[in-house]
Amino acid sequence: MQNTESDFYGKQTDENILYVVRPHPLATTFGLIKIYLVAVVIFLILIILGTQIESLYRIFVALAVIMFLLIVLIGTKIVLDWQKRSISYITDRRLVHFEPTTLFATNSRTLTWDEVVKVKTFPPNVIWKQMAIGNVVVHARTPVHPGGQDDSIGLSVDDVELKDVFYYRDLGNYIDKILFTYKQKPAEIDNIKPFVPKPRGERY
Repeated sequence: MQNTESDFYGKQTDENILYVVRPHPLATTFGLIKIYLVAVVIFLILIILGTQIESLYRIFVALAVIMFLLIVLIGTKIVLDWQKRSISYITDRRLVHFEPTTLFATNSRTLTWDEVVKVKTFPPNVIWKQMAIGNVVVHARTPVHPGGQDDSIGLSVDDVELKDVFYYRDLGNYIDKILFTYKQKPAEIDNIKPFVPKPRGERY
């Protein structure tokens, strides 16, 4: 089954999707730029090597062109496929995160709202911060496992990190609202509106 905007693998009966989280398109663009830069660098290195060995110049040029095309084509497919399979669902019952681990495998992680203790948001860099793009870390109640923590953000193996999220701070606040409602006013959980990634005043 392919995950879509309205359905995902393992979706429960009567479970309502409140928001579908995908990496911002700029993350894909930057990923492609990195691939293309690597392709250009390798191309130039092979050409320079060819100029140093005149008898093999044509071979090096042909090899440079082949390597350039292979890196661009394969790299583009990998980046696009990776970003397409990276998707998360915020529902009225839980957070479901699908994360590709290899070219052919995608792992899924689930946290029910009962298991969540707090939410942390942060931008990976200054540029992303100015564009309102950042990461949202949903911390689970389970203790940190030895050797399974990223000390820079306090991420344990049981937590879920949503990367390159548009309006990351607002989404973090939205998840906090779900947690409060789910734990303090469970009868009102069905009244929570879906999250809209727009400036305040333009969301509904």
